[in-house]
Amino acid sequence: MQWRYVGTKSYDALNAGLGRSHRFESSIGWVDVYLYDMKRTDWRLGVDDPQFDAHFKGTIAEVQRAAAQGVYTSAKVGATRDVRIDGLTFRSISFRLVNARDGKAYESFTYLTARGGRLLKYRLSFNAPAPANVEAIAREFIDRNLRTGPDTPAGTRELRNT
Repeated sequence: MQWRYVGTKSYDALNAGLGRSHRFESSIGWVDVYLYDMKRTDWRLGVDDPQFDAHFKGTIAEVQRAAAQGVYTSAKVGATRDVRIDGLTFRSISFRLVNARDGKAYESFTYLTARGGRLLKYRLSFNAPAPANVEAIAREFIDRNLRTGPDTPAGTRELRNT
């Protein structure tokens, strides 16, 4: 399987501190990598910052708000857990969503951490049902992305499984 870099979006022009995202696609789904600081440059590594948990809960609330606003006809929230990938602790959660526009169900898996004084979030999404090996797919993508640099994906670079 290979992940193809699709493009980058900047959110700072709309709201300082929201950073940017990079999108990757493959035959099985898509990944959005978000890098942002929420107007801080001193987030503690991993999930240990005093404001981290509140921010993580805010990401869950965003999905719930979108459902309340009609973006999703259904939004089921999975359990929260901490996982270690490449020596870094991520807080993770899953969502099962039904898009109101086209009625398609998909599963989304969020991994959030702090690194280099900023927040780093991976959102992996798959048409439902998600592959049985989602955890392995997430670990492989995140590990490779951390090693190749989540800040500056080259448009010509592809992340490949070896």
